[in-house]
Amino acid sequence: MKNIGIAGFGTVGQGFYNQIKRFYKDINIVQIAIKNPKKKRKVNLKKIKLTSKVQDLAINPDIEVLIECIGGSSGPAYKLVKAALNNKKHIITANKALLAIHGNELIKIAKKNDVTINYEAAIAGGIPVVKAIRENLKYNNITKVYGILNGTCNYILSRMEREEKDFLSVLKDAQKLGFAEIDPTFDIKGIDAAHKITLLSSLAFNIPIKFSQTYTEGIDKIELDDFRFASEFGYKIKLLGIAERKQDSYEQRVHPCLIREDSEVAKVDNELNAVVINDEMVGKTVLIGPGAGGKPTGAAIVADLLDLKRGNLNSPLGESILSSKKIKNINILNSHFAYYLKIVVKDEVGVMRRISDILARNKISIDQQKQEHSNKRGYATIVIITHIIKEKIVLKAIKEINNMKRINNKLKFIRIEGKL
Repeated sequence: MKNIGIAGFGTVGQGFYNQIKRFYKDINIVQIAIKNPKKKRKVNLKKIKLTSKVQDLAINPDIEVLIECIGGSSGPAYKLVKAALNNKKHIITANKALLAIHGNELIKIAKKNDVTINYEAAIAGGIPVVKAIRENLKYNNITKVYGILNGTCNYILSRMEREEKDFLSVLKDAQKLGFAEIDPTFDIKGIDAAHKITLLSSLAFNIPIKFSQTYTEGIDKIELDDFRFASEFGYKIKLLGIAERKQDSYEQRVHPCLIREDSEVAKVDNELNAVVINDEMVGKTVLIGPGAGGKPTGAAIVADLLDLKRGNLNSPLGESILSSKKIKNINILNSHFAYYLKIVVKDEVGVMRRISDILARNKISIDQQKQEHSNKRGYATIVIITHIIKEKIVLKAIKEINNMKRINNKLKFIRIEGKL
């Protein structure tokens, strides 16, 4: 397992390449697929065979392991990996989107051809969460996996809270610093984190990879005053990926959450990631570290490569994909949460009573509430913390509240994960 090919030579590809050249002289880089082989780069590639055709790597007989750093759920990455597997080459990838969408198919092809797919770099960068679950904790009967799985969103939320800057301002800063892409949609809409929790769910619970079953919501609707209100009630706001098994069913979801200020995850700020695994033997395992960047992600690829070099040919999901269990997915409408509700209303007598009547009629009880003058003259902001109730019921009540004539903007809500 010493002869490798690298597809893609951006931040991740170069991070991996630099570590190989510095620490592992016995690894032979046979060929690199690169967009423009003639482009001048800081690294010296003169002694390495370059190609602009990624499919060359799939058919090169000297390549034993293909390192896929192209990205994207379809197109060149998908075609390359599929062809390479059919040509009996092992795959190491940082491509969570590819595996979340096509993972079941690709893993079956790998099994058929007696090769494997390693993807430590695809989830939480330098945190060894795949290895921890697949080779150890998986057999302790995991009940829940959750955490901060996107460094861009965590960076944005941390700065909004700390510096009291609005979402768009912090997003622009993050783009300038390289923490956010020019098109940040996959990050801020929660899609990137959803790809990752989908894979962790499948890995932890031995179920098929089903990205379509992951409820996904981003952070672009979080407002500056939400952080202040959350703090007054003893919470912080984080974008979390959560996968939980409940007897013969499971749920996997990504959305902003209010979590207790003293929880482990609440203390993880900026671009760091955190993953928490709950199981019936160890209890709680917490892993924290950098979730992206050339060095952490490159290190994860190196770890996967060294596993192959040692002959550790693990099944991608820890067990055969053919033995995965098809259990029922819980629709978020049937899940139960406490809720943070924020409503801007006309500052008139009787408005709060009408809101309380709607909540009471839907059997939603109020745990805490706060009211203050809004920035808009003649209006007030009402914040309510509810007790735990089914989501379907809350959405019905919210629709009724939004239909009130005295509402300025639609009610905003954030789910509360009070036990994390």
